[in-house]
Amino acid sequence: MSTFASTRLLRELSELQRDPPPGIYGVLRDNNIMIWDVIICGPDCGPWQGGTFQLSVEFNNDYPLQPPIAKFNSKMYHPNVFEDGTICLDILGYNWSPIWSAPFLLVAIQSILCDPFVDSAANFEAARLFVTDKRAYNRKVSEIVELSWT
Repeated sequence: MSTFASTRLLRELSELQRDPPPGIYGVLRDNNIMIWDVIICGPDCGPWQGGTFQLSVEFNNDYPLQPPIAKFNSKMYHPNVFEDGTICLDILGYNWSPIWSAPFLLVAIQSILCDPFVDSAANFEAARLFVTDKRAYNRKVSEIVELSWT
């Protein structure tokens, strides 16, 4: 494990726990600084409101030079989330910058719930419904929100 990565992650986790962004909470998994378990609450917009979604974030030894892997463990229905929960977001790939922190990334993930990038969809059905039939999309999301309570 890289000392630089673990030192930075300790600082970022401390920041997240001391002054968490609204609706975002994170802890270490099995006392491992490289794997975080996160809860992201649905933002107060549209059908995501009231949801509580579990997410895992795995960092590698090259962090912050390389982005972490973020994956929803909760069932999701979203244009930018693959069936297995992996998140398709440019800052988790080619647009990553070492100046960004894990808390920044978590806020970005929370924000795409209400504002998806339908042009780079991971779930084509969700993207199509979001664009063509917002009412049907919102019904499916409401079902996912209810599942998040159990």
